[in-house]
Amino acid sequence: MERWIVGVDENGFGPRLGPLTATAASISIDDYDPERLAAIARAHGVDDSKANSRFGAMKVAESIALALAARETGSVPGSADAFFDALALGGTEALRVPCPSAHVGRQCFDEPLPLPAFGGDAREGERVLLAVEREGGLRVERVRTTLACAAVLNREREAGVSKTRVDLGLFERLLRDARAASGRDLVAICGMIGGIRDVPAYTREFSAEDFDPIVLERDVRAYDLRGVGRVRFETSADANHMPVALASMVGKYARELGNHRIVGFYRARKPELPMASGYHDPVTTRFIEGAAAIREGEGIPEACFLRGA
Repeated sequence: MERWIVGVDENGFGPRLGPLTATAASISIDDYDPERLAAIARAHGVDDSKANSRFGAMKVAESIALALAARETGSVPGSADAFFDALALGGTEALRVPCPSAHVGRQCFDEPLPLPAFGGDAREGERVLLAVEREGGLRVERVRTTLACAAVLNREREAGVSKTRVDLGLFERLLRDARAASGRDLVAICGMIGGIRDVPAYTREFSAEDFDPIVLERDVRAYDLRGVGRVRFETSADANHMPVALASMVGKYARELGNHRIVGFYRARKPELPMASGYHDPVTTRFIEGAAAIREGEGIPEACFLRGA
């Protein structure tokens, strides 16, 4: 009997700049054998994004992400906005909602960022997807991403809401979306969020009573989640489950697009600024320091630029 298997993962939990992204990849398959399917996917380049989608090495992830967007809309997206319109929950319009003003939003949305931006090729991405589908006996049914920008993370932190809880809320929104799209209960495999083990204590979209515990082990937490299906949080899920690996790669690409546009906004005004990853490294520190005067001159609040501790 064909089932929907959904993989959910995060990208960008710890950087100083750029968004936190969460992504869900749904497949339909008759017999889900995680080890076999992960091996097939890995042989074609679909793997944990930490292994194959590093800053400065996004070609494979971009190829696959562009192919998925093209499947959704019928054409390969030629810009970052077109990509997010295809695969982000609510499209680009929803991503702009947290901006305090259109003026401040220029930092994140003014750079047009033509695609491909990292040497990817949608035709190669489609070849990879078809090979994995054929050899794995599956179909990729739906991929969606969502994000929390620095402004959202800082606002929530000031209200006493942890980044971990924000992250789980993104996962939960994606699970609701996948359940609605499938029209049936899901089997969902999620990365372990921020090391938390008591998942119901951090829920945002559900109540704690909606989680019926099935497995409560150190590296696995599994629940029957009312209105969704069986949901499993697992350590190293992105390395062990093909749908989570696919979600991880698309999410990493979405995060890189967001960070790339922010960095590009400041480099357009001061070209000598370095191309920063946004993570905790010396290049990012130099970028933050070098962009400070521009940010202040443009009237962009620090809370919309730099994540709080």
